Amino acid sequence: MKTTLKYALLLAGMTSLPAMAHISYTNRDLGTYTGLTTATSTISNQAVTGNFGWADAADNNLGDSHKARAFRFTLQNEAWVTFSAAANPTATGASIGGLLPGFSIYQGLAAIAPLPTGQTSPDYDFNPASVAWRTAWAEANLDAGKTFADTDGSWNAVGNWKMGGDGDVAGVDSQLSSFIYVGSASSNTNSVSGMFKLAAGNYSIFVGGNDIANKADPINSLKAYGLTTTLSVSAVPEPETYALLLAGLGVLGAVARRRI
Repeated sequence: MKTTLKYALLLAGMTSLPAMAHISYTNRDLGTYTGLTTATSTISNQAVTGNFGWADAADNNLGDSHKARAFRFTLQNEAWVTFSAAANPTATGASIGGLLPGFSIYQGLAAIAPLPTGQTSPDYDFNPASVAWRTAWAEANLDAGKTFADTDGSWNAVGNWKMGGDGDVAGVDSQLSSFIYVGSASSNTNSVSGMFKLAAGNYSIFVGGNDIANKADPINSLKAYGLTTTLSVSAVPEPETYALLLAGLGVLGAVARRRI
């Protein structure tokens, strides 16, 4: 299919899509850290729609970012970062328990106010620019004849991905927000945690459910599953610290051998 015709069909198809929410970090900014000292932040008043979003985004055809909650944080220096997510039935007035959490960490942030020049809305999955990227991804990763209709959204829980907003030009990837995959963790229980050594930069964390069977449940897939998230940051020891630690272990080993 010629590119011009393809994008014309994509734009025509957009008119039938419902109004969709946009990516936001409102009340989900975990903070800015020097990375030189130990610090912790907890957010316990959030909920995610459905219990399947992360699992769906970890399969072979992307996922809908609306089925996740996006968090952000900033590191000013390299640091060890531990992130955990757990079910919290009292997170909001409407939330329930039972979340089986999964999360992914990316270097990069979605476009939010103040927006880049030419962009007129925050990023979301179903605008023409995001749809064009999804079609290109489907052609490269699924089959040459595939389109955005063969994906569930833009979110890739286990790899890099991109997303744009209204005003971004379809097919121009340089105008899109880029999410560079760092790592992920998931669980079949009500809590999950992962530790990552991260460079200085801005990071996004997308949290969703890991119960793929929930996707087919017409009632429970629409419920709000409450969650609590905690981010802990600690310094990366200097090489000299490692050397002293190893030297100390060597001394202890020698003393132990003499006592045997």
